[in-house]
Amino acid sequence: MKKSKFTLEIEKKLIKIAPKKFGAFKPEDYIKGNGMETSKLKFLNHSMPTVRNFLATLFKTKAESHAEHLFEDMQKLWFESDIFDAKIVALYWLDQQDEKFLIKNHKKILNWITQIDNWAHSDAYCSTLGRMFDHSPHLLLPTYKKWNKHKNSWHRRCSMVGTYYYSRMRSNPLDFATAATLVNPHFKAPEYYVQKGVGWTIREMYNVYPRETIKYIENNLHQLSPIAWVAASEKLPAQVKQPLLKKRKENRKK
Repeated sequence: MKKSKFTLEIEKKLIKIAPKKFGAFKPEDYIKGNGMETSKLKFLNHSMPTVRNFLATLFKTKAESHAEHLFEDMQKLWFESDIFDAKIVALYWLDQQDEKFLIKNHKKILNWITQIDNWAHSDAYCSTLGRMFDHSPHLLLPTYKKWNKHKNSWHRRCSMVGTYYYSRMRSNPLDFATAATLVNPHFKAPEYYVQKGVGWTIREMYNVYPRETIKYIENNLHQLSPIAWVAASEKLPAQVKQPLLKKRKENRKK
C-alpha cells in the first residue's frame, strides 16, 4: 500500500526516537498476544506515555490538534501504517476528540475495527467506542450485534468491551439484559482475548448492576473459563468472591 506524506512523516519521527536498548522485557512482548491472536504489526517498542507525549508535540495549540481536517490524515495513518506505535497515535488522537465530532463521523470510525489485531489497539479503540456508545447507543448497538457474531475475534471482543469502557465513566450505561446477550454467546469462545473480554465485561456489569451480576455469575459459574473468571472476579469484594469461588470449585469437582 502506498503511504501518504502524513503517514510517512509520523513513522519517520517515531523510528528516529525509538528506544535502542532494552532490559529483559520489551513492550511488544506484552502486547503481541498469543496463538491465533498474535499481531502482524512491526513494533518500535515505545512506551504508551511516550506515544502520548509524541502526539502532544505534533500540534502547537489544542485548537490545532482538534482541527477537523486532521481526521483524514489520521484515517490514512490508521489504515496505511504497518507500525503498531504509529497506528496507536491515530487511536489516541481519535480519543481526544469531542463526542459531537465522533458521532458525526461514527460510520467511518466504526470501520476502523478492520485494522484491530491486538489487545492494546482494541482497548484504545474501545475507549472511543465507549464514549460514542454512551452518547448515542442507538447508532452503535446494531453494529455491536453484528460484530458479536463476526468470525473475527477482535470484532467479537469489541462488541462486549466497547459497551462500558469504563462503567465508572458512563452516564448512560447499557442495560443489564442487553449486555448479557452480548456476553452469553462467548462463554466457550476459543480465543484468549475474547475470554478476557467476557470476564472484563462481566466485571463492568457488576459495577453498574451488582445484584443482577452476582446472580448472573452464579448461574454461569460452570460456563466461565478460568480466563474469564479471573477477569470477572478480580475486583469483587472478598465477602462476595469467596462464596462464588467455593461454588465454582464444587461445580468443577462434579
